[in-house]
Amino acid sequence: MSERHLAVRRRMAAPPSAVWAVYADFPHLATHWSGLRSSSAIGDQSDGVGARRRVGLRPLGSMDEIVTVWEEGRRIDTENQPSLTVPIRHARSSLTLEPDGDGTVATFDYRYRPRGGPLGGLLGPVTDKLLTATFTHMLEAGEHAARAGS
Repeated sequence: MSERHLAVRRRMAAPPSAVWAVYADFPHLATHWSGLRSSSAIGDQSDGVGARRRVGLRPLGSMDEIVTVWEEGRRIDTENQPSLTVPIRHARSSLTLEPDGDGTVATFDYRYRPRGGPLGGLLGPVTDKLLTATFTHMLEAGEHAARAGS
């Protein structure tokens, strides 16, 4: 099964420091985004490379994420280990923030391998559409939280 790739960009009317504060609160993404049922730290580390969290997905399922890249104020990459209830075999993501005047351009890049063999491949475009909508909503929520917090 080949890897699929999605990228979502959003110009946010909030400074990079405010946007970073939202996403760097790594264990608590569900506080800022209703697209998750829950999110919590796994272990004692809550930021930086090696930080881990469990996210409860809507409508069901969960997955664990571990930070693989942490560039303060600019970038967070994760490796995602979905559970059996998630139709994704493996995924990794990268969130990058770039200053843009008095705002921020945020890019969320997501690469994944679907489960399900040939059927998973056939459903790839549908999954892409759903994930793109989900990630677009996540960036919108991040902007809203950054504007409320700045």
